[in-house]
Amino acid sequence: MMPDLGAGSDSAPIPTPIPSSDPTAGYLGHGLNRVRDQLDPGHGPSPNPNRAVTGERLATGLGGGSRCSICRTASELAQALQRQSGASLSALGMLPLLGGKMAFYRSLRTTVFSLSVVVQAWRTTHAGRLVQPQLAPGLEPPQTLEAVHAFVQLYGDSLITEAELGAECVGVFTFRSESREQAERVEQALRAGGLVHGFQLGGDLHRSLEQASRSSATTIDFHYAVWGCSTTPSLRPDTLVAYALGFGQEAIDRPILLNLASEGYETLAQLGSLFQPVAANRELFTGRNGLLRQRQRLEEIINQCDSVADTLSCYGLAPDPELAPQRQRVREAIAAIASLGDRYRQAPALPLQAPDPASLALNSPRLQVRLNDGERMGGGGGEPFGYPDRGNAVARRRRLVRVGLRAGSRIDQIRLRYHQEPAGAADEWIEEVHGGLGGRDSGSIDLGPGVCLERIEARSGVPDGRVDQLWLTSSDGQRLGGGAGRGSNRSLDWQPGANQVLLGFQGRSKAELDALRAVIATFEPLAWEPVRPEEDD
Repeated sequence: MMPDLGAGSDSAPIPTPIPSSDPTAGYLGHGLNRVRDQLDPGHGPSPNPNRAVTGERLATGLGGGSRCSICRTASELAQALQRQSGASLSALGMLPLLGGKMAFYRSLRTTVFSLSVVVQAWRTTHAGRLVQPQLAPGLEPPQTLEAVHAFVQLYGDSLITEAELGAECVGVFTFRSESREQAERVEQALRAGGLVHGFQLGGDLHRSLEQASRSSATTIDFHYAVWGCSTTPSLRPDTLVAYALGFGQEAIDRPILLNLASEGYETLAQLGSLFQPVAANRELFTGRNGLLRQRQRLEEIINQCDSVADTLSCYGLAPDPELAPQRQRVREAIAAIASLGDRYRQAPALPLQAPDPASLALNSPRLQVRLNDGERMGGGGGEPFGYPDRGNAVARRRRLVRVGLRAGSRIDQIRLRYHQEPAGAADEWIEEVHGGLGGRDSGSIDLGPGVCLERIEARSGVPDGRVDQLWLTSSDGQRLGGGAGRGSNRSLDWQPGANQVLLGFQGRSKAELDALRAVIATFEPLAWEPVRPEEDD
């Protein structure tokens, strides 16, 4: 994970004992099943109602802070959401994300080559730490393998040593890179915009991110969540930072569990040697390159497969034949990890064998799209109009959703309406009108999801004429056109080739439609990007 881009610091007064009525007392010393809670996120994590450990419970101070992090991998994103850096990972590896954060993390649907910029602000209302933990009085250490299994079933595989309650705000800007090279361009663009170590969180962050999106030809999504406050504001990319910097000024009236820290039971002198087999198995899952990290990568490949399929579908194209088999291979790999998790739950001290690494080394699909211009209709009169930001058109799933015409003896006007993702963006809808008010309105056609223009028939004067006649036919059978075609010396009858889509138009116009040219996308066979294990180290 790249360094935090400016952070607040929590206060750290001298720890003092906390009463049993303190909310953190309901967590400290209780059991936590790290493997179960990460393999089954809907389950928790939650403290085991049975507590095997006692110790002195100390308050660790209140406070808060804010920070911005750049995350290149799913693991880095999960660490950022729990405010845990790679350098500070404990011997137990990553903690399971808490319920609300896990749901938020999954809603982001990151892919293998996504890059996330995470803005966080938090305020702590209660915080506590357990010191000098030891087995509870009257609880005997397990002496047999079966007793160890029973102990883990009852008390989990680790104990909670720190708990923090309060409120938190998180905003995530996700760059939807589809290849390693594109992700590297995003990082270069962020550095060029000053988003490097030492950058202080400021109100111009969203503009820097928008510039990085444009310069790297990568789409960007924005999601946010607020926990611990009964009132959740409506935030936009341009208002997030101001809210984060002032976070906590409103009442924190519904504090929630923000963070936990835990230790394995093997750290207790009474259980050390007995729990080594459990610790070894837990490390297989939660270690720095453990199975839980690999499962995150596999889930991102699934997300990328879904994203590619959704893009093809929105343009009315058939799914690539390689997608379904790859999804199945990935699901089988995820199922193999889940099966090991089931064995761990049933017998946590029995040695587990990791899956064959080759079965987890699966590739991620990437669209290969080539944009080109169709044959020109008309001449060189009027003023030019373009097809803007064409490099991002397919990445943003830009579609022509409505076409309208005015026509008399020639085509006087063309009206174009485009839709593109993400929903809610300032430029989600693009309206264009080219030409004048001559002739009469020929009406319009609406192009629903998966419907595109599949035929252009035109007559025009080339090189010095105009568009004299134009007929457009959609893939669902709608037809729109006009013009007489007199004086034309050029005819056009275009239909898409295999895996081709008409994205929109560019041309020239003034009082009439002087020229028109289709913008055509050709979808080549998918490329398959290998996922390097070291990228998630």
